[in-house]
Amino acid sequence: MRSIGVRRGWAGVSESGFALRVWVVIGVGLLVRLILAFTTTGQAYDLQSFALVDNALHAHVFGVYHQLDDYSVPPYGRWPYPPGLFPVIVAIGWIAHHTGIGFTHLIRVPAIVGDAAIAWLVQDFLGWRGADEPTRLAAVALVALGPSFIAISGYHGQIDSIAFLPVVTAVILWTRTDAEWRPYAAGALIGIGAAIKTVPLVALLVLAPLATSWREALKLCITAIVIPLAVFVPWLILDGPGKSLVWTYRGGPGLGGISLLTNPSLPLSAFGLGHATIAGLTKVVYDNARWITGAALVAATALLVRHRPPPVTAAVIIFLTVWTYGVTFFLQYMVWGLPFLIMAGYLREVLILQIALLPPTIVTYTYTTGARTWEVWSLYTVPMIVIWIALAVWTWLTGRQIVRRYPAHRVATAR
Repeated sequence: MRSIGVRRGWAGVSESGFALRVWVVIGVGLLVRLILAFTTTGQAYDLQSFALVDNALHAHVFGVYHQLDDYSVPPYGRWPYPPGLFPVIVAIGWIAHHTGIGFTHLIRVPAIVGDAAIAWLVQDFLGWRGADEPTRLAAVALVALGPSFIAISGYHGQIDSIAFLPVVTAVILWTRTDAEWRPYAAGALIGIGAAIKTVPLVALLVLAPLATSWREALKLCITAIVIPLAVFVPWLILDGPGKSLVWTYRGGPGLGGISLLTNPSLPLSAFGLGHATIAGLTKVVYDNARWITGAALVAATALLVRHRPPPVTAAVIIFLTVWTYGVTFFLQYMVWGLPFLIMAGYLREVLILQIALLPPTIVTYTYTTGARTWEVWSLYTVPMIVIWIALAVWTWLTGRQIVRRYPAHRVATAR
Protein backbone atom coordinates (compact mmCIF):
# COMPACT_ATOMS: atom_id res chain seq x y z
CA MET A 1 0.00 0.00 0.00
CA ARG A 2 1.55 3.27 -1.08
CA SER A 3 0.43 6.81 -0.47
CA ILE A 4 0.88 9.63 -2.94
CA GLY A 5 4.06 11.62 -2.95
CA VAL A 6 4.11 14.91 -1.06
CA ARG A 7 4.85 18.18 -2.80
CA ARG A 8 4.15 20.96 -0.34
CA GLY A 9 2.65 24.19 -1.55
CA TRP A 10 -0.50 26.19 -1.17
CA ALA A 11 -2.69 24.79 -3.93
CA GLY A 12 -6.31 25.69 -3.36
CA VAL A 13 -9.07 25.25 -5.87
CA SER A 14 -7.47 27.50 -8.50
CA GLU A 15 -9.34 26.97 -11.73
CA SER A 16 -13.03 27.75 -11.93
CA GLY A 17 -13.65 24.61 -14.01
CA PHE A 18 -12.15 22.35 -11.38
CA ALA A 19 -13.92 24.22 -8.61
CA LEU A 20 -17.22 23.68 -10.41
CA ARG A 21 -16.57 19.93 -10.71
CA VAL A 22 -15.76 19.72 -7.01
CA TRP A 23 -18.98 21.47 -6.03
CA VAL A 24 -21.04 19.41 -8.49
CA VAL A 25 -19.79 16.18 -6.88
CA ILE A 26 -20.49 17.57 -3.40
CA GLY A 27 -23.90 18.78 -4.57
CA VAL A 28 -24.82 15.37 -5.97
CA GLY A 29 -23.79 13.78 -2.69
CA LEU A 30 -25.93 16.26 -0.77
CA LEU A 31 -28.90 15.59 -3.02
CA VAL A 32 -28.63 11.81 -2.64
CA ARG A 33 -28.46 12.13 1.14
CA LEU A 34 -31.35 14.58 1.35
CA ILE A 35 -33.54 12.30 -0.77
CA LEU A 36 -32.72 9.44 1.59
CA ALA A 37 -33.30 11.61 4.64
CA PHE A 38 -36.73 12.82 3.57
CA THR A 39 -38.08 9.66 1.93
CA THR A 40 -36.99 6.94 4.39
CA THR A 41 -37.67 6.18 8.02
CA GLY A 42 -33.96 5.63 8.66
CA GLN A 43 -32.58 3.80 11.68
CA ALA A 44 -35.60 4.01 13.95
CA TYR A 45 -33.91 3.51 17.32
CA ASP A 46 -31.29 6.24 16.95
CA LEU A 47 -33.63 8.72 15.25
CA GLN A 48 -36.27 8.21 17.93
CA SER A 49 -33.53 8.79 20.51
CA PHE A 50 -33.00 12.29 19.11
CA ALA A 51 -36.72 12.98 19.49
CA LEU A 52 -36.70 11.67 23.06
CA VAL A 53 -33.73 13.92 23.89
CA ASP A 54 -35.64 16.91 22.49
CA ASN A 55 -38.68 16.07 24.62
CA ALA A 56 -36.52 15.50 27.70
CA LEU A 57 -34.75 18.84 27.26
CA HIS A 58 -38.11 20.62 27.21
CA ALA A 59 -39.36 18.66 30.22
CA HIS A 60 -36.30 19.06 32.45
CA VAL A 61 -33.15 20.38 30.78
CA PHE A 62 -30.77 19.09 33.46
CA GLY A 63 -32.51 15.76 33.85
CA VAL A 64 -32.07 14.40 30.34
CA TYR A 65 -29.79 11.48 31.18
CA HIS A 66 -31.93 10.41 34.11
CA GLN A 67 -35.11 10.57 32.01
CA LEU A 68 -33.60 8.47 29.24
CA ASP A 69 -31.90 5.93 31.52
CA ASP A 70 -34.58 3.33 30.89
CA TYR A 71 -33.08 0.82 28.47
CA SER A 72 -33.59 -2.74 29.66
CA VAL A 73 -30.19 -4.15 28.62
CA PRO A 74 -27.16 -2.35 30.11
CA PRO A 75 -24.82 -0.78 29.14
CA TYR A 76 -26.99 0.52 26.32
CA GLY A 77 -29.11 3.64 26.51
CA ARG A 78 -30.84 6.31 24.54
CA TRP A 79 -28.09 8.92 24.81
CA PRO A 80 -24.56 7.67 25.61
CA TYR A 81 -23.00 10.93 24.41
CA PRO A 82 -22.02 14.27 25.96
CA PRO A 83 -24.51 17.17 25.68
CA GLY A 84 -22.68 19.10 22.95
CA LEU A 85 -25.39 18.44 20.36
CA PHE A 86 -28.29 19.47 22.61
CA PRO A 87 -28.61 23.01 21.15
CA VAL A 88 -28.77 21.58 17.62
CA ILE A 89 -31.42 19.07 18.63
CA VAL A 90 -33.54 21.80 20.22
CA ALA A 91 -33.16 24.01 17.13
CA ILE A 92 -34.15 21.16 14.82
CA GLY A 93 -37.14 20.43 17.05
CA TRP A 94 -38.23 24.07 16.86
CA ILE A 95 -37.96 24.06 13.05
CA ALA A 96 -39.88 20.79 12.81
CA HIS A 97 -42.63 22.12 15.10
CA HIS A 98 -43.08 25.37 13.17
CA THR A 99 -42.80 23.94 9.64
CA GLY A 100 -44.53 20.60 10.05
CA ILE A 101 -41.51 18.77 8.58
CA GLY A 102 -40.79 15.49 10.31
CA PHE A 103 -38.20 15.79 13.08
CA THR A 104 -36.55 12.45 12.23
CA HIS A 105 -36.01 13.71 8.68
CA LEU A 106 -34.61 17.12 9.64
CA ILE A 107 -32.27 15.78 12.32
CA ARG A 108 -30.20 14.05 9.63
CA VAL A 109 -29.35 17.34 7.89
CA PRO A 110 -26.46 18.42 10.19
CA ALA A 111 -24.58 15.14 9.58
CA ILE A 112 -25.24 15.49 5.84
CA VAL A 113 -23.68 18.95 5.89
CA GLY A 114 -20.79 17.52 7.92
CA ASP A 115 -20.08 15.01 5.15
CA ALA A 116 -20.03 17.82 2.57
CA ALA A 117 -17.54 19.82 4.64
CA ILE A 118 -15.27 16.79 5.11
CA ALA A 119 -15.41 16.11 1.35
CA TRP A 120 -14.19 19.63 0.62
CA LEU A 121 -11.47 19.51 3.30
CA VAL A 122 -9.87 16.25 2.12
CA GLN A 123 -9.47 17.47 -1.47
CA ASP A 124 -8.18 20.85 -0.31
CA PHE A 125 -5.58 19.12 1.86
CA LEU A 126 -4.49 16.89 -1.01
CA GLY A 127 -4.19 19.99 -3.19
CA TRP A 128 -1.94 21.56 -0.58
CA ARG A 129 0.20 18.42 -0.68
CA GLY A 130 0.55 18.77 -4.45
CA ALA A 131 -1.96 16.17 -5.68
CA ASP A 132 -3.30 16.61 -9.20
CA GLU A 133 -6.92 17.48 -9.98
CA PRO A 134 -8.12 13.93 -10.82
CA THR A 135 -6.78 12.71 -7.46
CA ARG A 136 -8.52 15.52 -5.62
CA LEU A 137 -11.76 14.92 -7.48
CA ALA A 138 -11.57 11.23 -6.60
CA ALA A 139 -11.03 12.17 -2.95
CA VAL A 140 -14.17 14.33 -3.00
CA ALA A 141 -16.15 11.51 -4.58
CA LEU A 142 -15.00 8.96 -2.00
CA VAL A 143 -16.67 11.05 0.70
CA ALA A 144 -19.52 12.78 -1.14
CA LEU A 145 -20.55 9.65 -3.06
CA GLY A 146 -19.05 7.03 -0.77
CA PRO A 147 -21.70 4.52 0.34
CA SER A 148 -20.28 4.25 3.86
CA PHE A 149 -20.72 7.99 4.36
CA ILE A 150 -24.10 8.19 2.59
CA ALA A 151 -25.62 5.35 4.60
CA ILE A 152 -24.61 6.79 7.96
CA SER A 153 -25.63 10.42 7.48
CA GLY A 154 -28.43 10.14 4.91
CA TYR A 155 -30.13 7.00 6.15
CA HIS A 156 -28.97 6.00 9.63
CA GLY A 157 -28.82 9.57 10.93
CA GLN A 158 -25.79 9.06 13.18
CA ILE A 159 -23.73 12.10 14.16
CA ASP A 160 -20.18 10.86 13.55
CA SER A 161 -19.43 13.25 10.70
CA ILE A 162 -20.46 16.18 12.93
CA ALA A 163 -18.14 15.03 15.70
CA PHE A 164 -15.21 14.29 13.39
CA LEU A 165 -15.39 17.36 11.15
CA PRO A 166 -13.52 19.38 13.85
CA VAL A 167 -11.00 16.53 14.24
CA VAL A 168 -10.21 16.47 10.51
CA THR A 169 -9.81 20.25 10.67
CA ALA A 170 -7.49 19.95 13.69
CA VAL A 171 -5.17 17.48 11.95
CA ILE A 172 -5.03 19.70 8.85
CA LEU A 173 -4.28 22.78 10.97
CA TRP A 174 -1.54 20.95 12.89
CA THR A 175 0.06 19.92 9.61
CA ARG A 176 -0.02 23.36 8.02
CA THR A 177 1.34 25.52 10.82
CA ASP A 178 3.67 25.40 13.79
CA ALA A 179 2.51 28.72 15.22
CA GLU A 180 2.35 29.18 18.99
CA TRP A 181 -1.45 29.16 18.90
CA ARG A 182 -1.54 25.76 17.18
CA PRO A 183 -2.06 23.59 20.29
CA TYR A 184 -4.88 25.80 21.53
CA ALA A 185 -6.68 25.84 18.17
CA ALA A 186 -6.25 22.11 17.53
CA GLY A 187 -7.18 21.31 21.12
CA ALA A 188 -10.31 23.46 20.88
CA LEU A 189 -11.37 21.69 17.69
CA ILE A 190 -10.85 18.24 19.22
CA GLY A 191 -12.68 19.41 22.33
CA ILE A 192 -15.66 20.57 20.27
CA GLY A 193 -15.84 17.15 18.65
CA ALA A 194 -15.51 15.44 22.03
CA ALA A 195 -18.39 17.53 23.40
CA ILE A 196 -20.56 15.76 20.81
CA LYS A 197 -19.04 12.27 21.04
CA THR A 198 -16.19 11.18 23.29
CA VAL A 199 -14.29 9.28 20.58
CA PRO A 200 -12.63 12.41 19.08
CA LEU A 201 -10.42 12.53 22.18
CA VAL A 202 -8.53 9.64 20.56
CA ALA A 203 -7.11 12.30 18.23
CA LEU A 204 -4.94 13.46 21.15
CA LEU A 205 -2.97 10.26 20.61
CA VAL A 206 -2.39 11.44 17.04
CA LEU A 207 -1.14 14.96 17.74
CA ALA A 208 0.34 14.95 21.26
CA PRO A 209 3.22 12.57 20.31
CA LEU A 210 4.12 14.94 17.46
CA ALA A 211 4.27 18.09 19.60
CA THR A 212 7.49 20.07 19.53
CA SER A 213 7.70 20.00 23.33
CA TRP A 214 5.91 18.58 26.33
CA ARG A 215 4.49 22.06 26.94
CA GLU A 216 2.85 22.11 23.53
CA ALA A 217 1.44 18.64 24.13
CA LEU A 218 0.11 19.74 27.52
CA LYS A 219 -1.57 22.82 26.02
CA LEU A 220 -3.20 20.64 23.38
CA CYS A 221 -4.51 18.06 25.85
CA ILE A 222 -5.74 20.51 28.48
CA THR A 223 -7.63 22.56 25.91
CA ALA A 224 -9.19 19.46 24.35
CA ILE A 225 -10.34 18.08 27.71
CA VAL A 226 -11.54 21.33 29.29
CA ILE A 227 -14.09 22.09 26.56
CA PRO A 228 -16.22 18.90 26.77
CA LEU A 229 -15.83 18.88 30.55
CA ALA A 230 -17.11 22.47 30.79
CA VAL A 231 -20.05 21.62 28.54
CA PHE A 232 -20.89 18.55 30.64
CA VAL A 233 -20.48 20.10 34.11
CA PRO A 234 -24.11 21.22 34.60
CA TRP A 235 -25.36 17.70 33.86
CA LEU A 236 -22.61 16.12 35.97
CA ILE A 237 -23.80 18.18 38.92
CA LEU A 238 -27.56 18.25 38.43
CA ASP A 239 -28.55 15.19 36.38
CA GLY A 240 -29.29 11.69 37.64
CA PRO A 241 -27.36 8.41 37.40
CA GLY A 242 -28.02 7.96 33.67
CA LYS A 243 -25.15 10.32 32.86
CA SER A 244 -22.64 7.60 33.73
CA LEU A 245 -23.52 5.94 30.41
CA VAL A 246 -21.34 8.57 28.68
CA TRP A 247 -18.18 6.94 30.05
CA THR A 248 -19.39 3.35 30.52
CA TYR A 249 -20.91 2.78 27.07
CA ARG A 250 -18.76 0.51 24.89
CA GLY A 251 -20.96 -0.49 21.95
CA GLY A 252 -22.57 -3.82 21.23
CA PRO A 253 -20.62 -7.09 20.90
CA GLY A 254 -20.72 -9.40 17.93
CA LEU A 255 -21.32 -7.07 15.00
CA GLY A 256 -17.64 -6.62 14.24
CA GLY A 257 -14.23 -6.27 15.78
CA ILE A 258 -12.66 -8.86 18.05
CA SER A 259 -16.01 -9.83 19.60
CA LEU A 260 -17.25 -11.11 16.22
CA LEU A 261 -14.21 -13.38 15.96
CA THR A 262 -14.98 -14.92 19.35
CA ASN A 263 -18.48 -15.95 18.22
CA PRO A 264 -19.33 -15.49 14.50
CA SER A 265 -22.94 -16.55 15.10
CA LEU A 266 -23.74 -13.45 17.20
CA PRO A 267 -25.00 -11.35 14.24
CA LEU A 268 -27.87 -13.82 13.85
CA SER A 269 -29.27 -12.53 17.12
CA ALA A 270 -28.98 -8.90 16.02
CA PHE A 271 -31.01 -9.71 12.90
CA GLY A 272 -33.74 -11.47 14.83
CA LEU A 273 -32.68 -15.04 14.03
CA GLY A 274 -31.74 -16.15 17.51
CA HIS A 275 -31.21 -15.10 21.11
CA ALA A 276 -27.50 -15.56 21.67
CA THR A 277 -26.17 -14.72 25.10
CA ILE A 278 -22.93 -12.89 25.70
CA ALA A 279 -20.94 -15.58 27.49
CA GLY A 280 -17.61 -17.36 27.58
CA LEU A 281 -14.75 -15.79 25.66
CA THR A 282 -17.03 -13.13 24.16
CA LYS A 283 -18.01 -11.89 27.62
CA VAL A 284 -14.40 -11.88 28.82
CA VAL A 285 -13.32 -9.88 25.78
CA TYR A 286 -16.30 -7.53 26.02
CA ASP A 287 -15.80 -6.86 29.74
CA ASN A 288 -12.15 -6.04 29.11
CA ALA A 289 -12.69 -4.05 25.91
CA ARG A 290 -11.11 -0.87 27.23
CA TRP A 291 -7.97 -2.71 28.33
CA ILE A 292 -7.59 -4.53 25.02
CA THR A 293 -8.10 -1.48 22.82
CA GLY A 294 -6.21 0.73 25.27
CA ALA A 295 -3.13 -1.49 25.25
CA ALA A 296 -3.05 -1.48 21.44
CA LEU A 297 -3.38 2.31 21.38
CA VAL A 298 -0.56 2.67 23.91
CA ALA A 299 1.68 0.64 21.60
CA ALA A 300 0.65 2.73 18.57
CA THR A 301 1.28 5.95 20.52
CA ALA A 302 4.73 4.73 21.56
CA LEU A 303 5.48 4.11 17.90
CA LEU A 304 4.48 7.69 17.07
CA VAL A 305 6.58 9.13 19.91
CA ARG A 306 9.64 7.26 18.67
CA HIS A 307 9.31 7.81 14.91
CA ARG A 308 7.22 11.03 14.62
CA PRO A 309 5.60 10.56 11.19
CA PRO A 310 3.44 13.31 9.64
CA PRO A 311 0.12 13.95 11.43
CA VAL A 312 -2.02 12.33 8.73
CA THR A 313 0.10 9.16 8.83
CA ALA A 314 -0.20 9.20 12.61
CA ALA A 315 -3.99 9.46 12.29
CA VAL A 316 -4.00 6.50 9.90
CA ILE A 317 -2.17 4.18 12.30
CA ILE A 318 -4.27 5.28 15.29
CA PHE A 319 -7.63 4.69 13.61
CA LEU A 320 -6.49 1.46 11.97
CA THR A 321 -5.56 0.35 15.48
CA VAL A 322 -8.99 1.35 16.78
CA TRP A 323 -10.71 -0.68 14.04
CA THR A 324 -8.43 -3.71 14.40
CA TYR A 325 -8.23 -3.93 18.18
CA GLY A 326 -11.68 -2.59 18.94
CA VAL A 327 -13.80 -5.25 20.59
CA THR A 328 -17.10 -3.89 19.24
CA PHE A 329 -18.03 -2.34 15.94
CA PHE A 330 -20.87 -0.44 14.28
CA LEU A 331 -20.83 0.69 10.65
CA GLN A 332 -20.65 4.36 11.65
CA TYR A 333 -17.21 3.74 13.15
CA MET A 334 -15.78 3.77 9.61
CA VAL A 335 -16.49 7.50 9.38
CA TRP A 336 -13.86 8.07 12.07
CA GLY A 337 -10.85 7.04 10.02
CA LEU A 338 -11.79 7.10 6.34
CA PRO A 339 -11.08 10.85 5.88
CA PHE A 340 -7.52 10.37 7.14
CA LEU A 341 -6.91 7.40 4.86
CA ILE A 342 -8.03 9.55 1.93
CA MET A 343 -5.84 12.45 3.04
CA ALA A 344 -2.89 10.05 3.27
CA GLY A 345 -3.44 9.10 -0.36
CA TYR A 346 -4.98 5.65 0.10
CA LEU A 347 -7.75 6.35 -2.38
CA ARG A 348 -7.82 2.96 -4.05
CA GLU A 349 -7.82 1.16 -0.71
CA VAL A 350 -10.68 3.32 0.60
CA LEU A 351 -12.69 2.55 -2.52
CA ILE A 352 -12.13 -1.19 -2.08
CA LEU A 353 -12.97 -0.94 1.61
CA GLN A 354 -16.27 0.84 0.96
CA ILE A 355 -17.19 -1.69 -1.75
CA ALA A 356 -16.42 -4.52 0.68
CA LEU A 357 -18.64 -2.86 3.28
CA LEU A 358 -21.59 -2.62 0.89
CA PRO A 359 -23.05 -6.10 1.61
CA PRO A 360 -22.95 -5.62 5.41
CA THR A 361 -24.41 -2.13 4.96
CA ILE A 362 -27.23 -3.38 2.74
CA VAL A 363 -28.18 -6.25 5.03
CA THR A 364 -27.98 -3.99 8.09
CA TYR A 365 -30.35 -1.34 6.77
CA THR A 366 -32.56 -3.52 4.58
CA TYR A 367 -33.06 -6.63 6.70
CA THR A 368 -33.33 -5.34 10.24
CA THR A 369 -35.99 -8.06 10.61
CA GLY A 370 -36.90 -10.92 8.34
CA ALA A 371 -33.44 -11.76 7.06
CA ARG A 372 -32.62 -15.38 6.40
CA THR A 373 -29.74 -17.16 8.08
CA TRP A 374 -27.70 -17.62 4.90
CA GLU A 375 -28.10 -13.92 4.07
CA VAL A 376 -26.69 -12.85 7.41
CA TRP A 377 -23.76 -15.26 7.11
CA SER A 378 -22.93 -14.44 3.48
CA LEU A 379 -23.71 -10.71 3.41
CA TYR A 380 -22.65 -9.70 6.89
CA THR A 381 -20.64 -12.14 9.00
CA VAL A 382 -18.19 -13.44 6.41
CA PRO A 383 -17.50 -10.01 4.82
CA MET A 384 -16.96 -8.42 8.24
CA ILE A 385 -14.45 -11.11 9.22
CA VAL A 386 -12.60 -10.69 5.91
CA ILE A 387 -12.58 -6.91 6.40
CA TRP A 388 -11.20 -7.32 9.92
CA ILE A 389 -8.36 -9.51 8.61
CA ALA A 390 -7.58 -6.94 5.90
CA LEU A 391 -7.55 -4.11 8.46
CA ALA A 392 -5.27 -6.11 10.76
CA VAL A 393 -2.79 -6.65 7.90
CA TRP A 394 -3.08 -2.99 6.92
CA THR A 395 -2.32 -1.93 10.49
CA TRP A 396 0.80 -4.09 10.58
CA LEU A 397 2.01 -2.86 7.17
CA THR A 398 1.47 0.78 8.15
CA GLY A 399 3.39 0.30 11.39
CA ARG A 400 6.26 -1.31 9.50
CA GLN A 401 6.21 1.50 6.94
CA ILE A 402 6.46 4.10 9.72
CA VAL A 403 9.43 2.31 11.26
CA ARG A 404 11.24 2.07 7.92
CA ARG A 405 10.43 5.51 6.54
CA TYR A 406 10.89 7.70 9.62
CA PRO A 407 14.10 7.30 11.65
CA ALA A 408 13.76 6.90 15.39
CA HIS A 409 13.48 10.27 17.08
CA ARG A 410 15.96 10.98 19.85
CA VAL A 411 14.58 13.16 22.62
CA ALA A 412 17.10 15.74 23.74
CA THR A 413 17.74 15.83 27.50
CA ALA A 414 19.06 18.70 29.55
CA ARG A 415 22.28 18.27 31.48
